[in-house]
Amino acid sequence: MSMWPATKGRQVAWFASGLLTLLIGGAQLVASQPRSEESPRDITLPQLNAPLDQSIVESISVGGVTRTYRLYVPRTFEPGDSALIIALHGRGAGGPGSAMEQYSQLDSKADQEGFAVAYLDGLVDATGTLNWNYYYDFFFTSGPDDVGFVRSAIDLLQEQLQPNPRRIYVVGTSAGGFMAQRVGVELSDRVAAIGVVEGGLYLLSPSSPPFIPNPAAPISVLFLKGDQDPNNQYCGAVFPSFHVTEASSDQDFDYWTGTSADRCQHISPAGPLCESVGVGDAQAHVTPGTPSPLVAKAATGCRRGTEVKLYRLLGGGDDWNQNPMNIPGAVPFNPEFDRGTGTTTNDILWKFFRGNPKADRQPDSD
Repeated sequence: MSMWPATKGRQVAWFASGLLTLLIGGAQLVASQPRSEESPRDITLPQLNAPLDQSIVESISVGGVTRTYRLYVPRTFEPGDSALIIALHGRGAGGPGSAMEQYSQLDSKADQEGFAVAYLDGLVDATGTLNWNYYYDFFFTSGPDDVGFVRSAIDLLQEQLQPNPRRIYVVGTSAGGFMAQRVGVELSDRVAAIGVVEGGLYLLSPSSPPFIPNPAAPISVLFLKGDQDPNNQYCGAVFPSFHVTEASSDQDFDYWTGTSADRCQHISPAGPLCESVGVGDAQAHVTPGTPSPLVAKAATGCRRGTEVKLYRLLGGGDDWNQNPMNIPGAVPFNPEFDRGTGTTTNDILWKFFRGNPKADRQPDSD
């Protein structure tokens, strides 16, 4: 991958950021002012047996930067047994965490199932919108330590709430889906499973990391990907004018099931998810790649009992779907969804998470 000339690097990076704004959504948001910095030990949570009708705003210092999130703990939460979900919003109109709380309706699912949810807030990137520091640097200089933010939030909430340490999960949507995958790579020793509701593993450019590191430990991964999402190309895309590559569904799936990650032994079906990759022109217009006939793909026999699943949402866009997706004629649609898998985004996510707690530490069978 060739490098941009040093004298034009920043100019091209800013131009490329416009391209990638189109890829992952570019609505402008004004970030709220962070609360004054306080020690995590000064944070007081409501009693878990008290009625909790609304989420509460919390803050934590990460590397000297005050980071904020919204925390929802249902009355059905049971310390020592219940799960914790870390939720990562999308870029632009997808954030902040308070917006994700509203459109995802995960609070209602939490009431039913007893898990707690922390909706983390990203920071404003160089283009002026909320974002995450995933495997592409939208901040251009030294991006924020978002992995450290997730790690610190998990550690703090484990101390405060005492969720089951084997039931820590991360879900992200769009840009948050990109970030969820980075968390899955770097915090897979702490997190049991990640859910990616749109979003890929990487957007690589000459200024981005030249490779993705190996995961810290095996981790289960669920993908829900719309094949008509204009912001997150289902079949990925290459942009020769900008030397930018967006990961395809095949590249995502193959990374997590491969020898550097979960080392899965059984993949069904064996064929590819895409027949061709998308191509972007100098104006950032994308000719999408062509999906294969496959609507789902699963990997089992993976290290320490992990599994990887990908569902193609036929006609799906950059959305969090509250309506059933197994009804013929519905958009999006996937015929693989049923009562066992769940039929809405929240049901599918929770059933996957519930079925994939972190395995007890043990030597890998392979």
